[in-house]
Amino acid sequence: MRMLQEWVCKKRFSRKNGPLTRLKQIDEAAYVALAGCVDAIGDASFPRLLSSYCAELCGASSVYLSAYFLEEKPTPLYTNHHADHINDALKVYNDVAYVLDPFFQRFKAGKADEVLTLREFAPDNFKRSEYYHLFYDAMGLHDETGMQVRISDSAALFFSFGVHGSGKRTSPKQLARAFPLVSALAKRHWTVLTPERTHGTGRMAAHLEIAFNKFGESVLSPREGDIVRMILRGHSSKSIARHFGNSPETIKVHRRRVYNKLEITSQGQLLSLFLTALSLAPLYSNEDPLTFVKDSKVPVV
Repeated sequence: MRMLQEWVCKKRFSRKNGPLTRLKQIDEAAYVALAGCVDAIGDASFPRLLSSYCAELCGASSVYLSAYFLEEKPTPLYTNHHADHINDALKVYNDVAYVLDPFFQRFKAGKADEVLTLREFAPDNFKRSEYYHLFYDAMGLHDETGMQVRISDSAALFFSFGVHGSGKRTSPKQLARAFPLVSALAKRHWTVLTPERTHGTGRMAAHLEIAFNKFGESVLSPREGDIVRMILRGHSSKSIARHFGNSPETIKVHRRRVYNKLEITSQGQLLSLFLTALSLAPLYSNEDPLTFVKDSKVPVV
């Protein structure tokens, strides 16, 4: 009898494109998508890749990712909605209507790190409300799964996954099972989440290195830029001279020229200028951070 069961099992699950093969294909696709998310931590593509991965897990056709704050309006981070009427509805949502959103109310109430469908907790008459008509009907959404990832006491990421078409529903079971991993990835990307800083900082060291290497390139020669970086690292004129095979006097001439170009007079001002430039430069910028100081009104001490 046991041999017969094993034979049936083998015949049933070894056929080409059978259940076992399909399951393997699904797992492999999920792992590829997940690897893409891991590789994109700290990159501008991360919100899109993570949102798409999660949407696939819960069978959603649309996704909208935003940042929730206790004292500020939500900040949109990613969406695959492209229709004008949907984007118009989302703008109204972010400006004022979010305060009526049942998911936002859960965030305000201190709920954290959860995956659940709207139908699990919405008020009994919610689908007859003007809010539902204004947003869900306008966007053609027939069901929604929400995922909240709490980043701090006052900020959270909120993923809205929806389906279009009557009778269709999202299925949050797989997403809920994967939530610990998804949450960990999101928190590695968004190490800080504030109204002023919604870009991921998961690769801050890499971004700082790029900014450091580009600092001053818009006004300094390549050699002057090298000297500035050595000064910032703490090298004296003698140490810099040894490195480049010049005399200390030559390095001092370069140093005076650099200070004139940067409109500073001391090493302390150079450090202050550098730190100010880093604080103003966008996270994914590939430009000289100094250009953002010129465009701002921030005083350099």
